[in-house]
Amino acid sequence: MRNNLLFVVGVLTLVVTAVGQDPGWPRLHTQQSGKLLIYQPQVDEWKNFQDISGRIAFAMTPTGGKEVIGAVDFEASSDVDMASRMVLFSNLNLTKVHFPSLAPASVPAMEALFRSFVPTTVSISVDRVAACIKKPDSFPSVALNNDPPRIFVSYNPAILLEINGEPVLAGVPQTHLKYVVNTTWPLFLETSKSEYFFLVGQQWLTTKDLQGSWSPTKKLPKDMEKLPGEARWASLKDVIPPPAFNSGNGALSRN
Repeated sequence: MRNNLLFVVGVLTLVVTAVGQDPGWPRLHTQQSGKLLIYQPQVDEWKNFQDISGRIAFAMTPTGGKEVIGAVDFEASSDVDMASRMVLFSNLNLTKVHFPSLAPASVPAMEALFRSFVPTTVSISVDRVAACIKKPDSFPSVALNNDPPRIFVSYNPAILLEINGEPVLAGVPQTHLKYVVNTTWPLFLETSKSEYFFLVGQQWLTTKDLQGSWSPTKKLPKDMEKLPGEARWASLKDVIPPPAFNSGNGALSRN
């Protein structure tokens, strides 16, 4: 009755493996010459997730004999099916079979018996294989810039003029003007005097250095009178020439 039960367990193990599911470990295989209990393979190396090598511990009991403990070194090809999260070992090559408790004279017969049990393929969960692989002692570093961003502080009412990188200038046809493309603010450069003009609400500010201080102005370059004539600058019609402004305290920052 016990032998019949072992045979049924062995058949069920092979069937579950065949449908691409890991039935767990250890796994029992039986045949007329005895039974073999195989423990989960321990993977030593998995080259390019194709060629795999490792060790498998086992317990083998010949029919009418005593249980023998052993281990085998193996090499195999592997195929990964991520849909079922299974790895199939094929082309199994048993490079060395170990029987620590046997006398040398008994080893050849036991090794021949063991090799008669070896299946042509073995399926195992990809998660079990990954858990066996030795993790690297260190990982390649990535160069990161952890410098803090530039911080602006103002104790007076201020405006943050945001420019995406260094100013990119484009010419305004038939003028000495250029406008800064990479900002959302109306920001112009009068090239003959190297002066910037910046509209904030209804007030124009001017500076010679974008990183420097800005001051209000009512005097604009003559060429700026041509801006409202172009569709893109039509909204500037009411501020050219500039209306009267309040010369109260204020500050401007540029990012």
